[in-house]
Amino acid sequence: MSVNVEKCGLGPNGEELLAYTIENENKTSLTVINFGCIITKFLFAGKDGKVRDVILGYDDIKDYFTDGKCYGAVVGPIANRTADASFEIDGVEYKLEVNDNGKNNLHTAALGSLQKRVWDGVVSDNSVTFTVKKADMDLGLPGNLVAKVTYTLTEEDAIKIDYDVHTDKKTIINMTNHTYFNLNGHESGTILDESIVFNADSFLPVVPGSIPTGEVAKVAGTPMDFNTEKKIGDMLDMSYDQLMYTNGFDHNYCINDWDGTMKLAATVIDDKSGIVMETYTDLPGVQFYIGNYVGGEKGKGGVEYVQRQGLCLESQYYPNSAKEPKFARPLFDENKGFKSTTIYQFSTIAD
Repeated sequence: MSVNVEKCGLGPNGEELLAYTIENENKTSLTVINFGCIITKFLFAGKDGKVRDVILGYDDIKDYFTDGKCYGAVVGPIANRTADASFEIDGVEYKLEVNDNGKNNLHTAALGSLQKRVWDGVVSDNSVTFTVKKADMDLGLPGNLVAKVTYTLTEEDAIKIDYDVHTDKKTIINMTNHTYFNLNGHESGTILDESIVFNADSFLPVVPGSIPTGEVAKVAGTPMDFNTEKKIGDMLDMSYDQLMYTNGFDHNYCINDWDGTMKLAATVIDDKSGIVMETYTDLPGVQFYIGNYVGGEKGKGGVEYVQRQGLCLESQYYPNSAKEPKFARPLFDENKGFKSTTIYQFSTIAD
């Protein structure tokens, strides 16, 4: 196992940017940068022995500075959507940036939140730990906050992401990772031929604008049902109202029997490459997003990405959990910080 650190440019305010590449004995490698804790590359061999980069992203690091799709980034302090860009704590209203659908909030802020900041990095044998601070009322959120995110590459070809976030006031913390995966290689076209199976009997229906209704609905009998392995494209029934509202899959799946322990959330299989990715989390939900608004931008290697070129599996408390009383609320204070682990486990299947 080795970790290599290289300079890779300057940040928006002239900060030194560094790329950290962790490689294990299988020659699997993970590259992350200290801007936004972004995963920029993951190299893994398919069943044919060909090494593929299965992460969407950019060659020019400056493209990440204004990227609204959050390629590869750690998102926070509040990921996903908050209705009316506001919530209350102990009767006090806190207002977030209005940056989604003319009235809601998405991912805390378009440019100012943690995914657009330079973090400090510290290397160990097979991991790098990033740290960033947020001042009280910065981004509209109460509390001086210290966020630590550790990326580990295991010898078993797993990406392990550990979150350890502390605050000195009650505040909402719901962080995730927004990496777009394409298991046949980032340059290989859409992910519609990839198959997925969820450990989730239920999902969260949304209204137009993608705010959950508060209902937890069964997937059975709908195009949302991936309780058995199915190709994503085969289930993309755009006459179904939920898929019409979001232009394709962009919904929270509710993990079965959630109790705060690590559970398998989803498994993705690519028959062409033979690469399999299992996603594990200790959080109650995972956002399944298939890049409905990806397309038209040039990615790595000069590839022009098209709609649905990558998929995201974002572990999380439910969207709008800052204010929806029916959902478990990610409210933390100085006595209990936000701690969570997500694992993306890679393997291959034989012909």
